[in-house]
Amino acid sequence: MQPGAQLAGRYRLVERLGQGGIGEVWRAQDVELDRAVAVKVLLEFDASEELLGRFRREASIGARLQHPGLTVVHDIGRHGDRLFMVMELLEGQDLSRLLARTPGVGLPLPQVLDLALQTAEALAAAHAQKVVHRDLKPGNLFLLSDGRLKICDFGIARTADATGGLTVTGRVFGTPSYMAPEQWRGEHVDGSCDLYALGCVLYALLTGAPPFAGTEQAWVLMRMHLEEAPPALGAVRADLPPALVELVDSLLAKEPGARPDALAVADRLRALLYEPAGRPVRDVPTMDLGATAPIAAPAPSRRNVLLGLGGLGLLAGAGGGTYAVWRLTGGDKNDGGKKTGDKNNSAVPSSDAPDPGTAGIRMVQEIRKHAGSVDSVGISPDSRYIVSGGNDRAIQLYNFAGGGTLTLSPMPEAAVTCVSYSPDGKVLVGGSDKALRLHDVYSLELLGVLAGHTGLVRAVAFSPDSKTLASGADDGTILLWDVVTRSTTAVATLTGHAKPVLSLAFAPDGTLASGCADGTIRLWDTASRSSTATLTGHAKAVASVAFSPDGKVLASGSADSSVRLWDPATRKSTATLPGHNNPVRSVAFSPDGQTIASGGGRTVRLWDVASREHRATLNGHLAAVTSVAFTPDGKTLVSASEDDRIRVWKRA
Repeated sequence: MQPGAQLAGRYRLVERLGQGGIGEVWRAQDVELDRAVAVKVLLEFDASEELLGRFRREASIGARLQHPGLTVVHDIGRHGDRLFMVMELLEGQDLSRLLARTPGVGLPLPQVLDLALQTAEALAAAHAQKVVHRDLKPGNLFLLSDGRLKICDFGIARTADATGGLTVTGRVFGTPSYMAPEQWRGEHVDGSCDLYALGCVLYALLTGAPPFAGTEQAWVLMRMHLEEAPPALGAVRADLPPALVELVDSLLAKEPGARPDALAVADRLRALLYEPAGRPVRDVPTMDLGATAPIAAPAPSRRNVLLGLGGLGLLAGAGGGTYAVWRLTGGDKNDGGKKTGDKNNSAVPSSDAPDPGTAGIRMVQEIRKHAGSVDSVGISPDSRYIVSGGNDRAIQLYNFAGGGTLTLSPMPEAAVTCVSYSPDGKVLVGGSDKALRLHDVYSLELLGVLAGHTGLVRAVAFSPDSKTLASGADDGTILLWDVVTRSTTAVATLTGHAKPVLSLAFAPDGTLASGCADGTIRLWDTASRSSTATLTGHAKAVASVAFSPDGKVLASGSADSSVRLWDPATRKSTATLPGHNNPVRSVAFSPDGQTIASGGGRTVRLWDVASREHRATLNGHLAAVTSVAFTPDGKTLVSASEDDRIRVWKRA
């Protein structure tokens, strides 16, 4: 698009105000009504049906909401192959820019009360129309030069009774610093999530920062919103009336039902703002929106114009970009198993009495976040998170304590076949198709893409010092990567296997074990890049290998339905553990080295390492178990399956 272009013969583009990954926003002139408007244009009309549906939904919501505190959508149309939306053009600045003038310092109390009251009244109007904003934050609250406030950006809003595409896909959006606990958990949300966000906004306006500040790391913020109380507002700012502190505390309640609705909030703010006689407590200061008041983060003056209803992915509004959490709504699926009281069927507590054959171990949670087979699971070194990869191309991070889920952007190539944390807890890796992707654990930022295999990546493993990453693939090779430099060229290629490398594991001394589809296991000296031994005994493919914590025992699981134990020092098989009737796809040692878990068929079996005896069988998965892992604290066992479930097991 170029200045001067006229859309639908009516809207002449004047100046581009901003551009994002999927669209751009323009100042335009409505030549028929002779008025200035904002026009948002999608870059490609043949975008996904979901994106087009969300765009139309945003326009529909904006058109139906009629309230002075809500931004109006005038029109929607098509110019050639591109969809566009026409909105009112607002002059002023959003509240994030207002806060940026005095970093870390709150606004005057009367001004905060006035802004919050206008916001609550506008939210009440939206909620009355069954519209939930879902991304309320200072960057989406726009202050006009006459003191009026507008709620903007309904790009990810939804209606409470919606049953269309957004609800079915189960995507939950928001900005991490302002997201309610139920949004982090991927649950159904209603207007109470907007009230939680309003509580965060109030806290920020009063103190200069949201209640959980000091980090931009998504999963740290998730833990804070789910588990922690913010710093006491009255202690941060001492001049606040107790009634206001109580109101903010009620808005920040972890449970949605404990929060007041928008009308009640407006009433309480009105009572705080005005004396019984109806006079303002103090005059609300007039805002200087001109150039005489410097902004901490300067920008061209034209950026002080509202960029329409920004919309997800078009423009990152001031005050932080929109963050997305994806979930699969399990309640809409036929799970083929026991129904529970959890409406989303995503994290199901088990109340069944322990089966005598389980040695007192029982399932305490059933997690359903993947849209298909879960192929690999791992546990964070601090035992707080499960990482999982599946054939839906997603990597999921699940918080044990609060139940929140983060999802990394889907892998562009194919299913996620393997995932792992580095032992130092700093890096997360996922293997998909012929490549590996490294992510920073705290920010979830993509650190690099490692492509070097010519076949599907099947296995990954970090060295004990977290400096080296090994990957195995269908091409029969093992590549070693430098995690420190993140070089996209492998530092070594280990060859010798004639068939796909299906499993990898490092011993504490740095020895690498690899399981192959030809039924062999190789031991490698990664310093010399050479194979030191080949272990034979399995009749079929070796799907999994694992070293005991002291490195004195190597366990292997095979498609021949057996688990074998090996002495790495003598290179001899020391035991065969029978009992599985299906291929054993995963083995894992408990942190104390006393127990082995093996997943085969629909069951998980537990074995005593010293006696080689079978101790328990854990049933419940509806399809083959693909991966098992113990938490580093030794308290929990996790299993994943082709039934799209992750099960969490504990001793009763």
